[in-house]
This record gives sequence, structure tokens and C-alpha cells, in this order.
Amino acid sequence: MQRERGIERVLVEKIESLLNRENTSLRDGTDANSLQMSLFEVQTLVKQLYPNDENLKEILDRQDLFIRKGGIGDTTGITKTEMIMDFAKEIAESIGLEFLYNEDHIRNKGLEFSNLENHKETPSMTSSSNSSDSLQPREIAEKMEKVGVQKVNLNSFSAFILAITAGAFIALGGIYFTFATSQIIVTRPFTQIIGGMVFSMGLILVVIAGAELFTGNHLAIMSLVSRKITASKLLRNWILVYAGNFLGSVATAAILYMSKAWTNNGYQFGIRAMMIASHKVSLGFVEAFFLGILCNSLVCLALWLAASGKKVSDKVLAIIFPISAFVAIGFEHSVANMYFLTFSLMIKDDPMLLSAMKTAGITVDMSNIDYIGVLNNLVPVTLGNIVGGCLFVGLVYWLAYLRNNRKEN
Repeated sequence: MQRERGIERVLVEKIESLLNRENTSLRDGTDANSLQMSLFEVQTLVKQLYPNDENLKEILDRQDLFIRKGGIGDTTGITKTEMIMDFAKEIAESIGLEFLYNEDHIRNKGLEFSNLENHKETPSMTSSSNSSDSLQPREIAEKMEKVGVQKVNLNSFSAFILAITAGAFIALGGIYFTFATSQIIVTRPFTQIIGGMVFSMGLILVVIAGAELFTGNHLAIMSLVSRKITASKLLRNWILVYAGNFLGSVATAAILYMSKAWTNNGYQFGIRAMMIASHKVSLGFVEAFFLGILCNSLVCLALWLAASGKKVSDKVLAIIFPISAFVAIGFEHSVANMYFLTFSLMIKDDPMLLSAMKTAGITVDMSNIDYIGVLNNLVPVTLGNIVGGCLFVGLVYWLAYLRNNRKEN
């Protein structure tokens, strides 16, 4: 017990010392490496004191992952210092020491150990952010702003690999959707709803397993308008992730094609895939653009809701309804379309598929299913996704909760 009290005292002193250096360090940006070492010491002490706290473990694992992948090392001195301070504040808040960086800290001197003790006894009651099962809207906005900085500063190799992974995950969701909707279940709308729910698997994999999704990274616009990142860095990230998503989607489509799984049950999967692609390439530019806006508004809202949850089950439930809504209604998602359209190009000339369609009495217009048709869909849908994610979610919540932060800075 006495040893723990000693560690607690050292932890409070370390956090207080680290946070007290914020103003000076932010002014000159020269002390970032020393600050990072201090942060590492704080993280080590927290792991010793709270080995069974799942919320703290998740926070520390995320911070460690970001640092190991070079996210902090790629930033400028000032930005690096800001991120280290954000990490330190996040830890302090999680163990009930958020008053260490509040203005009334002097008046609260001496409360450190009682707060730490309360945290160890009832960890769910330590702070406003931990007093419920989810974050409050303002806390989500602050979290997403930080996540945006981390994503944009992630090293290129890691970002590209994770983008390929995200493209594959969304393609898997598209495969599941195609299978689920290849036959009518009761009614067409009900079938679409079921299809939308199973398609949610794609974004669930992105969020829980970890991946970089082009449409989700539009929320980094919040970090841009807060002047935490530059426009060139954000644009570079979008291009890199978009390319990775495309590669992952096409690779998954190619693997599915080679597997011949789409030929089962009288080519029902293949026929449904062609129907989906035919509808998408028949859309006009304006129609596809606005369907893209609606789609990514819901996708980013799904990510927003998932960010509020602290448990895997919370995140999964938060994702399902917005995603199933956009799929069931028929909105357009650029990364999903990368899979749907390229897979249709691979199978459109298969003689057995064409024979199966004829036997089933199904007519599909394949005149626009070509490379030009794919491009004519992806361009407006991608632009619409950018507008929907950036303008109707990211900027709306930035204006609601974070605009005054920039004025103060």
C-alpha cells in the first residue's frame, strides 16, 4: 500500500510537471523530445498503478501505436508538443486529475491522492468523460479533432497499408450485401434493409480492427480548420488513402472472381452483382453527386457515434443503423463502388453467367458497364462524399463545438 502511494505521488508530480511546461514548450517547440520522454514515464507509471483498467489500456495502446508508427516523429516541433500535451491531458482526465490543467488547480492542491484513490475504487466515477458509457457531443468533437491530426501525420507506408486493408474490408461488406440480396426476402425493401445491416460489417471491421478509409478521413477537416494540420498534408493523406482503398477493393474483387464463389446457386450472386453495377453506371452526374453527399453524411455520422462508445458493442451498435440506412435507401459510397463496379467488369463477359441470366429471364443493361462507366460514377460520387463528410458533418460540428477554441489559440 505504501509503495502504491509512493508511485501515486510520483505520477501526480510527473503529470503536473509535464503539463506545467505546456505554455513554454508551445512557444518555442524545442523541448518536444524531452516532453515525449516525460510522457513515456507517465504512461509507464499508469500501467503499474492501473493494470486492469480497460479504458486506460485502450487509451495507452492507441497512444503507443501512434508513437511507434512514427506519427509524432513526422510532425513539426510545435505540433509534436501539442500532441504530447493532448496525450498527457487525456491520461490525466482518465484517472481523475483533469484539474491539474484547469485554472483553479492551485485551489485544489492536495486533492490528487483522494482522486487517484477514488479512481482505483470506482473508475467509472472519476471524471465527466468516464461517468457514463459514452462521450458527450463536445468530447466527441475534441476527440475527432485529435484523431484527425494523428491520421494525417501517420507515416505514408502505414497509412497506405491500412488503406488497402480498409478497401478490402468494405469490399467484403459489399460481397456480403450482394449475397444477402441475391434473392428476395419477403419484400424488396425488407431485403435491402437486411442487406444494409450485413454490409455494416465492412465499417465495423474498419473501426474495430483499425484501417484508413477515405470517406472517414474527411472528418480530419476539423483539424484543418482548427489549424492543427495543413491543407497540403490533408490532401496528401486523402490521395494516398484513396489509392490504397482502390487497390484493396480491386484485389478483393479479383480474389472473389478467382474463387468462383459467385457462380454458386445458378449464378445468383453474379446476376445480382451485374444488376447492382448496371444501376450505378446508369446514374447521371448530378444524381450520383447528391447521392454521394447523403451517403457520406451517414457514414461520418456512424463514425462519429462509434467514437462516443467505450466498448466494442457500443461501437458496433452505433455503426449499424446509419450504414444500413444508406445502403438500404441506395446512396452512393465511392469505396464500395470501387468493388461493385470493378467486379462487374471482371464477370460481364462470362458465357455461363450470360446463359444463366437468359435462363432466369433477367435482362440487365450492360452497355455502360465499362471503364468509362466506372469513371463516370466514381468521379461525382467521390466529390459528393467529400462534400457530405466535410461540410455536413465535420464543419457543422466544428462550428458547434470547436470554433471558439481557435479564437482562444
